Amino acid sequence: MEIPNPKSKIQNPDALLLVGRVGKTHGVRGAVKVIPETDDPTRFADLETVFVGKKPAEAASHTIVSAHLQPTKRGPVVVLKLEGINTVEEAASLRRLMVFAREEDLPPLADGEFFLHDLIGLDVLTDQGEPVGTLKEVLELPANNVYVVARSGRPDALIPAVPAFIDAVDIEGRQLVVRPIDGLLD
Repeated sequence: MEIPNPKSKIQNPDALLLVGRVGKTHGVRGAVKVIPETDDPTRFADLETVFVGKKPAEAASHTIVSAHLQPTKRGPVVVLKLEGINTVEEAASLRRLMVFAREEDLPPLADGEFFLHDLIGLDVLTDQGEPVGTLKEVLELPANNVYVVARSGRPDALIPAVPAFIDAVDIEGRQLVVRPIDGLLD
């Protein structure tokens, strides 16, 4: 089934960030519950437009009519009402699709905050200044994120993204400084 009443496809899908995943419908007027993929679900309140689809290149633009948080046992969900989605059936057609937003539409980050995609390509160094490699991927796991660091001539290193191992993140300087323990980089 096609997404009802999409406005248009995005011109630059690389400019979209995943902010949630559509879950169940909510009520009888076409609202959906969105499981947030952000550490601050209140960001939805500042958005006017989201893009819904299986992936960024296929996402269609939708104007937000309303967005509010609803507490659940598993954490808050966002009840989202989109323009042009007016029935339970139309809302159900969005289930399991991804919800994206343009980075420039999101509220500014606080000092020390960053988007995970900003980490990709950072040079990784130990707290002693020794080069480790280049951060190539962030694994989002239930307990904590794990940084995958590509190393020349060696297998990738997996570094837990927890304060015990991360000394500093310098997005502008393009460096991630880690505090390795014995065996972490072997």
